[in-house]
Amino acid sequence: MVNSEVPVIDCDIHPNPVRKRDLLPYLDDYWKDYMIASKFKGHLPTVDITLPVNGGLRADSKVPEGGPACSSIDFFRQQVMDEYNYSHAILFTDGTFFISGAPQREMATALASAYNDWLIEHWLSKDSRVYGTVLVAAQDPEAAAREIDRVGSHPKMVQVGLGMHSPYGGWGDPRYHPIWEAAVRNNLVVCFHTTGAGGTGLYPTGPIGIPPYFVEFQSTNAIPYQAQLANMIFSGLFEKFPGIKMAFIEAGFAWVPGLTYMMDTQWRAVRREVPWVKRPPSEYVRDHIWFGTQPMIEPEPADHKYLEQLIEMVGSDKLLFASDYPHWEFDSPVAALKGLSRETRNRIRYHNAKKLFNLPDPS
Repeated sequence: MVNSEVPVIDCDIHPNPVRKRDLLPYLDDYWKDYMIASKFKGHLPTVDITLPVNGGLRADSKVPEGGPACSSIDFFRQQVMDEYNYSHAILFTDGTFFISGAPQREMATALASAYNDWLIEHWLSKDSRVYGTVLVAAQDPEAAAREIDRVGSHPKMVQVGLGMHSPYGGWGDPRYHPIWEAAVRNNLVVCFHTTGAGGTGLYPTGPIGIPPYFVEFQSTNAIPYQAQLANMIFSGLFEKFPGIKMAFIEAGFAWVPGLTYMMDTQWRAVRREVPWVKRPPSEYVRDHIWFGTQPMIEPEPADHKYLEQLIEMVGSDKLLFASDYPHWEFDSPVAALKGLSRETRNRIRYHNAKKLFNLPDPS
């Protein structure tokens, strides 16, 4: 086991069913028959990019007894939680990557419920350290709100999960208000995660369409986050929902100071256009948004002072450690935070997430 000053809370873990048919028991008879008849493979219609790095997975993450990466909680304990002294791990099922892009909203809603029930039974009930994400299909916001109410009160559910790409308009659009209302009602963080590479049904996942190369997708991954954050702020979402808390996962944080500066500058110049935005945009970011570290910036030792300055600009209390296990760009909680001050490391590694998600003390 790797020792650290404090335990680790990892805010980005992706468990998978051993077989996609393992979701069938959690569907009603109609959707069960539909999935069997359609030979459902686990993903809704997508435009995939070939992933040149072991299919996007760590080469050593495949379960030895058989099954895809992160399909065994026992192997996950051994390879990650026990190795790195995890006190808590927050899980996103792989449905997060595609569910809100499905053209068939009814099927997406049924699958989201199935993923949630599967996660509760096969992961959340098996280890006191693992916590879950309520997956919802945003194509039908009212149904998504009902799903949040259905499972959001489970003691191991700590957030609502959505891909960063929205099916219709930006996330600031009023049609999505039922989702935010339900999240606040159930005291859950709303967490936005990178959507799968390529395109998924209702939307491409690149800023200018479907990216032809994986390296392009990876390099521009943070741009949709910036557009969505601006859309939410200038639509007045945070005035409408003053109690909402959000986390942006898997797009890093280096872009945050530049965007907040630009939003503040433009708001001061033309704020009469958006009179419902009562404060500088940077204040909404400060009060409502947290950011995952992955992919972490890992400078040369001589340049660590610049990383510390960047972290202070964002706020060392606003960053959440995220590994992205079992994906190939996994960030170790030791290597990724190496060179930072002890206080900064411990905030990012443990204290910030514990406070945001109101997690219990380690047992």
